[in-house]
Amino acid sequence: MVQRPAPFSKPRFEVTADLIGKYINQVLWSDVNPVGKIVGIKGKTKVLIQPVVAGENKRVKEMTFVPGGFVGTFIDQHIQSYDFFEKGEVYEVSLSTSSMKRNHWKIADAPHKFYDYNF
Repeated sequence: MVQRPAPFSKPRFEVTADLIGKYINQVLWSDVNPVGKIVGIKGKTKVLIQPVVAGENKRVKEMTFVPGGFVGTFIDQHIQSYDFFEKGEVYEVSLSTSSMKRNHWKIADAPHKFYDYNF
């Protein structure tokens, strides 16, 4: 019997040279944090990551806070703005579909930070 892929199945994740220069962000429900920049490939499943950290929210003083809920609500938290810095030593990690899912990692063209002040 011939095995056929399930309809609408996602393509299998592969480590390729196209990943160099991309960023990994950790998406935790409503918060997003930068993990690092992929700076190299070491084998079929391993990549080298330069850690990336976000500075302070540059626009927190501009955000509008209104009373309500448990304490209050920021009604314009989407205006958050951060500077990103490469900090620390490059480290090696295996990337696969399961490890990306387990760590809540997503590949992106830029680092991203979002803090849900209303959670």
